Amino acid sequence: MKKCIKVGFFILLIFLILEINCSAFETSTENDIADRAGVGDISADVITEEERSGDSKINLFGKIMIFIADAFKTGAVSSLQSFALIMTVIILVSIFSAFKWTTANTSLHTAYEYIAVLALSGVTFGIFTNVFSFAAKAMQSLNVFMAGLLPITSSLYLFGGNPAAASASNGAMLLFFSVLTMVISKFLMPFLQISFALCLASAIPGTVNLTSISTLVRNTTTTVLAFLFSIFGFIMYLQTAIAASADNYAYRSVKFASGVFIPVIGNMLGDATRTVFGSIGVIKSVTGAIGITVILSILIPPIVLVILYKFALLGSAIISRVMGCDRESRFLYELNGILNVLMALMVGAGAVLIIAVAIFIKTGVSV
Repeated sequence: MKKCIKVGFFILLIFLILEINCSAFETSTENDIADRAGVGDISADVITEEERSGDSKINLFGKIMIFIADAFKTGAVSSLQSFALIMTVIILVSIFSAFKWTTANTSLHTAYEYIAVLALSGVTFGIFTNVFSFAAKAMQSLNVFMAGLLPITSSLYLFGGNPAAASASNGAMLLFFSVLTMVISKFLMPFLQISFALCLASAIPGTVNLTSISTLVRNTTTTVLAFLFSIFGFIMYLQTAIAASADNYAYRSVKFASGVFIPVIGNMLGDATRTVFGSIGVIKSVTGAIGITVILSILIPPIVLVILYKFALLGSAIISRVMGCDRESRFLYELNGILNVLMALMVGAGAVLIIAVAIFIKTGVSV
């Protein structure tokens, strides 16, 4: 009787086990994962539909050459116009400086020099304001694009089994966006005004030479920006690497436990997860390539424009010295140093964001 009860209980247990539905999710294709992460929402004129979907390879070097060529064509016209405007003022100053020696009145000589410097400063300040405004708009566009890309990278981090890395990367990027926004809105134009005022004060005749102070301000600003960008890049890499190691440890623990306690299904889940993570790795590579391409498409035009304007200022300064306008030449040389700070700001911000995208591409769970 007891044996019959045991056999009946065993048969009942088998039927209960057979009634349990074993569900399994089909491995999503790369396009499905990309759509769920929002990769298709990345809108950029520099990326074709085939490149966005991964059907076509993104030739980053070729696109950089195209960006530089387009920026050179656009910026060359603007910089040549500014160069012509500055040289018009320099030629007029040179003509008036020849007439001032017709009188022995030193007060008139000083008045001539004063008017010449003010006329040149009025022209150059308008040029610098346009350049700084263009760079500020470019960095604002870059900030907006990266803020829109952040949810996509976070989703791919989570899909790839890196929740801790997603949290660490988001925290660092949001802090960087806040700092960059503050620099654009509250630092860029005041820095231009202060630096320009110091250069102008040194160029006006009869005033104290503030060239050393102007140089100190520019060098200090460049050093502080370089230090901040280096710290941001280092912290971002370090904390993302630590968080990725924690995610990797957690995944291996779960994989080991599933393999031990559920021998067959656990191994099947491990193989399926490996396939999914491989697909996510491909999507992350495509998304990262799109992000880097868009970052470069936004940053290259203002950087090329600043370089062209630097050449225009240096050429004007050299010609001014040849024409005997030494005071105006020194003023233009001083103004050229202001553009170095703007260049450092754009290059530093772009470097940090490209490093962040590279870390995003590289970070993943070892399977």
